[in-house]
Amino acid sequence: MNQLIFDFARRDYPEFDKFLGSANRELVFVLQQARDQFVYVWGAAGTGKSHLLRAWAGQAAEQGADARYIDAAAMPLDDSALEADYLAVDQADRLNDGEQALLFEIFNRFRNSGRGRLLLAADVPPAQLAVREDLRTRMGYCLVYDIKPLSDDEKIAALAGMARARQIDVDDEIFRYLLNYWQRDMDSLVQMLDTLCLYTATTRRRLTLPLLRRLLTQQDAV
Repeated sequence: MNQLIFDFARRDYPEFDKFLGSANRELVFVLQQARDQFVYVWGAAGTGKSHLLRAWAGQAAEQGADARYIDAAAMPLDDSALEADYLAVDQADRLNDGEQALLFEIFNRFRNSGRGRLLLAADVPPAQLAVREDLRTRMGYCLVYDIKPLSDDEKIAALAGMARARQIDVDDEIFRYLLNYWQRDMDSLVQMLDTLCLYTATTRRRLTLPLLRRLLTQQDAV
C-alpha cells in the first residue's frame, strides 16, 4: 500500500497510543498537537516510522483535513500531493530528482501560505540525505526528531494494546516468545500481530504458545 485511505468507521488506521514508548513522548505530543508546520523524523528501519506517519495522517483525516500518507518507495510523489492539508512522506530518502523538485515546491507553498503540515521520515537525519541542496535547505525548517527504539517491555505493551484494540486476547508470553525467537523490530512484530489476529479471527482458536510455535515452524518451511 502506498497512498493510504483510512476507514474511520472501523478505526483501522494505526494510533499513537504507547507505540513509541516513553523515550519518544515529546515527539508523540508534538505530532498529536500538529502545531509545527514541518517535522522530520528519522531512525533505523523497524523503529516504527511508518506507523507514526500513518497515525499522524489518520488523526488529521478524522478531524476533517485532507490528509495523505505516501510511501515514496512504493509510488511516485505526484502533483496531487499539492492539494493535501496534511502530507506524510515516508522513506523520503527514496525520492527521485523530479519528486525532490515537487517536494521543494510543496515546502515553498506551505511556507508562503502559512497553511499545510508536512511530516517526513527517513532512515538518516536530513544532513545525510542525498538530495538537491535547495531541498536540504528547506529541510532546515523542519523540527527534527530521532526516534528512539523501544525497550522489550514497551514493545510488549504496544503489541498488547494493539491486540486489545482488535478485540483479541493475547498473553504477553506470546509477544515475549516472538522477541526471543523471531524478529525484534516493531514493523515485523506488527505485521506478525496482524497475521496472528487474522488467524485467530478466522479459525476461532485462542492463540497459545504451542500453536504459535507450530505457525512459525510452518512459516519457516514456506
